[in-house]
Amino acid sequence: MSSAEKAASLLTKVDQRELRVLQGIELGMAQYEFVPLESVAKFSGLAGDEATFWLGELDKKDLLWRQTSGYVGYILNYNSYDLLALNALVKNEVIDGLGEPIGMGKEADVFAAHTPTGGEVAIKFHRLGRVSFRDTRRKREYLHGKRHISWLYQSRLAAEKEYTALTQAFNAGVSVPKPFQQNRHTVVMERIKGHQLSEVLILDAPEAYLDDVLVNLGKAYAAGIIHSDMSEFNVLVSDEGRVFLIDWPQYISRTHPNADETLERDIKNILSFFSRKFKIKKDAEDAMRQVKSSGKS
Repeated sequence: MSSAEKAASLLTKVDQRELRVLQGIELGMAQYEFVPLESVAKFSGLAGDEATFWLGELDKKDLLWRQTSGYVGYILNYNSYDLLALNALVKNEVIDGLGEPIGMGKEADVFAAHTPTGGEVAIKFHRLGRVSFRDTRRKREYLHGKRHISWLYQSRLAAEKEYTALTQAFNAGVSVPKPFQQNRHTVVMERIKGHQLSEVLILDAPEAYLDDVLVNLGKAYAAGIIHSDMSEFNVLVSDEGRVFLIDWPQYISRTHPNADETLERDIKNILSFFSRKFKIKKDAEDAMRQVKSSGKS
């Protein structure tokens, strides 16, 4: 069972005081590597003995990590972080139930989720602790300068950045899943039923699909953003045959010093895939001009 599924199964079973303790630990993690008991009590608004009791209950449910070296302290794990995010999304009436897993990757899990109105959305849980700390810092410039930062906070920053990118792109007419809400390390968005471009064996008129990807990269560029991790793994082809660009937490601004280099890499990755799999040849310089011309005001 994944941590999201475990959290969903516990959502109706935890006491409100347990949630207060978890929220207290979350607040304390901004100040401490491991939050001491007295601070857990302070931030949760509970007496020391009461906080100790509920910490024990949370430990039984595998909803925190405890350290005893030097002093007794506590931090959240992904089970509890998922629980807090799901609790907030349910309270905000964004979702009312977790559905089946859609995709499980190195840096994120994606699940279907049910809405209170009977609809279906996708919820993405960012999980940056699955890659090395050094590699994460190298790839994600929004972590530069932050010496002490937990995996949970890294994942929250990734979710915030992706939600910003999706909102900006969607409002500019880029074909991306519509974003609905972000909470902690999660992003709730439109569910697109389809397949990664990398998994598609046959495309009718693949030239048109390549052009569609480039057109959408151009719209994003016109809106001032560059995907920065574009490949056949970050393009969805819906069951209706529409292209969607996904996975935006690494995007950069068009004014970034490495904007041209990054855009060129994105374009070459897509051209290489279409050349390799569908034998479609397109000059990289022509494609670059096509995409950048969309951004001229």
